[in-house]
Amino acid sequence: MHVNHGRDPIAIVGAGCRLPGARNLTEFWEVLSQGRDTIGTIPQDRFDVETDRGRRPDVLRGAGGYLDDITGFDARFFRVSPFEAVRLDPQQRNLLEVTWDALDDAGIPAESLAGSNTGVYTSLLSSGYWELLRQAGMYDMHAALGAAVSGIFPGRISTLLDLRGPSMGVEAACATSLLAVHVACRALWSGEVDLALVGGANLQIVPDLYFALGDAGVLSSSGKCRFGDVEGDGFVRSEGVACVVLKPLSRALEDGDRIHATILGTSATHDGRTGGSMVAPGLEGHKNMLRAAHRDAGVSACDIDYIEAHGPGTRIGDPTELAALDAIMREGRAPGRPCLVGSVKSNIGHTEFVAGLAGLLKTALAVRHRTVPATLHVEEQHAVLRLPDAAVELATRAQPWPERDGPALAGVSSFGMSGTNIHVVLSEAPDQAPPPRTRARPSHVLPLSARDPQALRELAAAYADLLDTGPDLEDLCFSAGGRRSQHDRRLAVVGADAKSLAASLRAFCDGGESDERSLIVGERRVPRKPKVVFVFPGQGAQWAGMGRDLLAREPAFARHMHACARAVEAELGWSPVDVLLAGRPLSRVQEIQPTLWAMQVALARLWREWGIEPDLLIGHSMGEIAAAVVSGALSLADGAAVVCRRSAVLDELAASGAMWAVGLGEKDAQEAIGEHAGQVCVGVVNSRYATVLSGDDAALEKVVEPLRRRGVFCRRVDVDYASHAPQVDPLREELIGTLRDIRPGAGEVPIHSSAWSRIVEGDELDAGYWFENLRLPVRFADAAQAALAEGRPTVFVEISPHPLLQSSLEDEIEACGATGAVVSSLDRNEPEADILSTALARLYALGCRPDWERLYPEAGYVPLPAYPWQWLNFWPDAPKSVMAPEHPPVAASTRPVRTDMAVLSENELAGVVAGLAAQVLAVPGHEIGIDVPLTLLGLDSVLASRFRDRMRKDLGVDVPIRQLLGSATLLELATELRSAAPVTTAASAGLAATSMASVAAVAAVAPA
Repeated sequence: MHVNHGRDPIAIVGAGCRLPGARNLTEFWEVLSQGRDTIGTIPQDRFDVETDRGRRPDVLRGAGGYLDDITGFDARFFRVSPFEAVRLDPQQRNLLEVTWDALDDAGIPAESLAGSNTGVYTSLLSSGYWELLRQAGMYDMHAALGAAVSGIFPGRISTLLDLRGPSMGVEAACATSLLAVHVACRALWSGEVDLALVGGANLQIVPDLYFALGDAGVLSSSGKCRFGDVEGDGFVRSEGVACVVLKPLSRALEDGDRIHATILGTSATHDGRTGGSMVAPGLEGHKNMLRAAHRDAGVSACDIDYIEAHGPGTRIGDPTELAALDAIMREGRAPGRPCLVGSVKSNIGHTEFVAGLAGLLKTALAVRHRTVPATLHVEEQHAVLRLPDAAVELATRAQPWPERDGPALAGVSSFGMSGTNIHVVLSEAPDQAPPPRTRARPSHVLPLSARDPQALRELAAAYADLLDTGPDLEDLCFSAGGRRSQHDRRLAVVGADAKSLAASLRAFCDGGESDERSLIVGERRVPRKPKVVFVFPGQGAQWAGMGRDLLAREPAFARHMHACARAVEAELGWSPVDVLLAGRPLSRVQEIQPTLWAMQVALARLWREWGIEPDLLIGHSMGEIAAAVVSGALSLADGAAVVCRRSAVLDELAASGAMWAVGLGEKDAQEAIGEHAGQVCVGVVNSRYATVLSGDDAALEKVVEPLRRRGVFCRRVDVDYASHAPQVDPLREELIGTLRDIRPGAGEVPIHSSAWSRIVEGDELDAGYWFENLRLPVRFADAAQAALAEGRPTVFVEISPHPLLQSSLEDEIEACGATGAVVSSLDRNEPEADILSTALARLYALGCRPDWERLYPEAGYVPLPAYPWQWLNFWPDAPKSVMAPEHPPVAASTRPVRTDMAVLSENELAGVVAGLAAQVLAVPGHEIGIDVPLTLLGLDSVLASRFRDRMRKDLGVDVPIRQLLGSATLLELATELRSAAPVTTAASAGLAATSMASVAAVAAVAPA
């Protein structure tokens, strides 16, 4: 064998299929390895046959390989509206889902391909669905794009995934799909693309071709494809959908992909006139094809172990193909070692425009499993196969792959009635040894996501079953998180072993009770990544024994903690790590604050290493020192200098006073201070319901006593001095002097200063700032409100050994009416490594994107359960259409001329707009959410134009199409429309009520 070493082979890293009797790749191999024939009879409800035009209805009562359901489609998953879905050729619908299956099988998150140089090559010829749409009167642009032009489909895939490489349909009759593989391989080898998706679909929706093939006598009289049998007289037509994902082998190995097989070379030739006519196979043409493929692959024919023949079982085609194979395969071949040959068509029939991909998948699986499946229905072999010295042998029984030196080699042929011949040379993938394991995670986080609640339940059940088989948990969690697309409905389970993870998943499926620390379910859809705010509390979160569990069980935390400890030790001569490991209570401020600072910086760095990147940092009092280091405004050494030297000044100069936390807002707290204003002040404003009073100890007692009697929450803060009050003024000169050598700089992450109540530049954090941070009031509530003001879903992550600010943050989220959540890193009552895993699971469920490769650096990719598609039926003549009427019946007496927007509330106007959207998109009214962009429901530029026209007619407004296609929700659109509406009079209220009645009528006709 002389493999072409000058060129990187092409790896088949992913595949998906729907073939007769096989809904996926696993079931397809079961069909092959068990020697099953999945050909059945033509479904009698498939065609509406006219018998009065000289046609042969008997042809449609024969054998056929059909898919179970071609009307179903998960339109909502692909953001396709029902209006468009019914106009989309079922071939396109099925291939959309199978392409996604292939990416899942490859472990390539679809979103990771956005903007990539990925090519799309499809085999998708006319199915006749356009004729059904025409008969139903659907002549619009969506029907034309969805069914009239098959070459549109690759562009649909490229647009869906934002791919920037070539996107084309390929056509060469039954050689089409393998020709698409050939074209894709050439693009990969030339460097034109970095990744290729090759897919095809063949569905039989109208019967016309049956009559032509029946008249030509090429359909099997036995209802079987009998390749290699002298009695083979034709093929059985079958349906199929398939897709493969291709990339250079070197990249596949680098990426840790699972490789089904590799492609060494390809050829594409034509018979010319060697067959006597265009549709007759040519012996010389077949020979030329094989020689060209072997030259391209750099292999010798004598080294090929198996050929997957085109093999339809026809009278002329089979003898010609076998004669060509015998002539070429005997070149240099040792006696007694014939090349095995077979045909998948004996199992599933002739899938026509997908036949080449079906043969490629069979051969790739056979190479991977090192098993040659049996070719069925052979009773008497062709003469060329019976020769004593035949170079080819029909594989009529399942058998192990032939043993010889070197990797397994195989070929796949596919021929078209146009005279086009395609051949692909395959080899097995190189051995991939699993990486060595040096450690295991203390607890595991298994993330799951879907775009539909029912799909999420089905997925959870499938993962629970997989966990019962005892998979490697590191591989499983890594693959589920890092090698799958992450959708907007999420859950995560946390546990130490497969049994506990499976139990939590089944609890979710059953709707039963589960520990909230081990099962975290997202409360809402997460259509976009939330804003992440790291919050660093001040003093008070310390506890004896904190950090010890993480130091022992979380190496990344230990690494960061030791770095912080070295910086503290350079300042003070002792290590916070030693203090933590001792497990004793911390008492002096010079010990508490440097240790807390080190914990905070180490925790924040761990979160960032795990992929949780902050958009904003908020520090609370001394917590701002850690925030400054995390932002990059202070170096680690300067951060240690600030916290160590400042705490030393506080300790040495013995600042006085006390602090009390009270359950009052700022205004009420000022009133409670009253006549003691010269001695007591509001030092901290945590929320509109919580403040901290700071000042003279005796005066504070006088302020707090009447509050206690009134039942107001009051608690003395465990500190030795009154910060954020005049009591620290005497420390100013000493503190600024000891910090004069720090060198702040620009930070990478913005900090909202709770001292200055604004975003600060990093270079402002000089010595003077760190005194003001100690002296000025902590306006934490202002910082939280500013973080929420953007309107984006916000997640506050409290970076602390115990939560201090959670309730204050939750108060502000509720008071602002914002979408937000608070996640605590640690809790003194829980094992640290376990609670940190639960916090990570919560962040995932809230829409964050952990870096699973960092979490599981030694894990490898493993196959996962397939996405459970949620089908609705879409067919132009379905007895129960999923489409709402385009113009629902509304009584003439109540039909409004135009809605007066000014008299409606924002929610009412959003309801009116939603009603119009439901009509345009043909979506049931209850499925229109006013809190999501319409593009997520399938609004495209064509439908946006219709929607604009409806709003112009019914509301009297002209909304730009670009605005409708933006990210604004219906509620936001309604708010903008209402603010622009002119002031109305009370007389128009009746008209508005009439309009709402019309919307109710729209909702009434939509299916519940």
